[in-house]
Amino acid sequence: MNILLYDFLNSYIQHDLVYYLEKMGHHCTNVLYRQKLDKYNDSIFTERMERDLKSGHYDLVLTTNFWPVVSKVCKEKDIKYISWFFDSPPNLPTAECMEYECNRIYFFARADYERYKALGLENVYYLPLAVNVERLRQISVDESKYGSEISFVGKLYESMLPALMSHMDEYQKGYIEGVVKTQLQLYGGYIVDDVITEEFTEGVRKRYRQLSDKAIQVSRMELAWAVASHVTHLERMTLLSILSSRHQVKLYTFELSDDEKNILKNVEFCGPVNYLDEMPQVFAASKINLCPVLKANRSGIPLRALDVMGCGGFLLSAYQSELYEYFLDGQECVMYTSLEDAIAKADFYLAHDDLRQQIAAAGRARIEEAFRYEDRIQELLSR
Repeated sequence: MNILLYDFLNSYIQHDLVYYLEKMGHHCTNVLYRQKLDKYNDSIFTERMERDLKSGHYDLVLTTNFWPVVSKVCKEKDIKYISWFFDSPPNLPTAECMEYECNRIYFFARADYERYKALGLENVYYLPLAVNVERLRQISVDESKYGSEISFVGKLYESMLPALMSHMDEYQKGYIEGVVKTQLQLYGGYIVDDVITEEFTEGVRKRYRQLSDKAIQVSRMELAWAVASHVTHLERMTLLSILSSRHQVKLYTFELSDDEKNILKNVEFCGPVNYLDEMPQVFAASKINLCPVLKANRSGIPLRALDVMGCGGFLLSAYQSELYEYFLDGQECVMYTSLEDAIAKADFYLAHDDLRQQIAAAGRARIEEAFRYEDRIQELLSR
């Protein structure tokens, strides 16, 4: 098939997706679109896409994540549009355009699939992510540079929640604090979307309006995201702080604030790493790779977790229902259900090299068996 792809976000999976599409005999035109994009209405992009479609005889358009502006053009031009989410939850305020007949929308997280299926959409499907083990096996690992007892690659997630709470009344602050405390202790359960209701959010907006007629009017979705990202931030900061007081910990992320540096004073801050070459070396060279899952991801296996195992690395992940479904806990990876559990398991597996290496090898074997790009692409193109 002749496939037109758009990459708006420097998508982590784009390189491997195109590689395997072409390996399987498809012709790909991969467009790196780096201009600012309105997801729903963007005349500049629309004109560009219309020109792209005219320049070739394409069988379908494919993107990672779903982009309504792409779907609108595909509907107009009567061409199939396949999208595959690698983010959870989807960063979309509505389900606008998802119902178009041209769409085939795949979610890597079953909870997201079920949510949109419940809206009555007939063109949504569930498809976990994949790993290019072929590429990962060819990477030469610099143990002296990337070796570590424990490492974490990822964001710490700054949140607007403290700023939002500073203008709430005492009841609203107490309510949010209770939600944060409860969600911090829950693994395998997500309550934020259920307890941050529209009624509560309207009360917050009313409070803001009382303080200023120019005050921000936060939506329920924005407030829920602020809570989820704040909980994720607290968990990651706490986990890194405690572990670094007991073991060598390397953190690969973007710039830290002064407060974060102070809290994580024992952590070796190594800056960001690129996805294709450096990150696999971190995963392969670290004795333990942490994966504290974003709280708003209700069920899906994060790409980071799959990549760790695909590199032959040892994965210590927060409990996630689909990770538990696809992998044997304690045999192919290790999951924790509290911060205390994470600390105890890090201590244990650092003291048992043979067992840790055995689990890492079994995790890679499972990836090679059940998370192949060839299988995922066959599924993507089957409808």
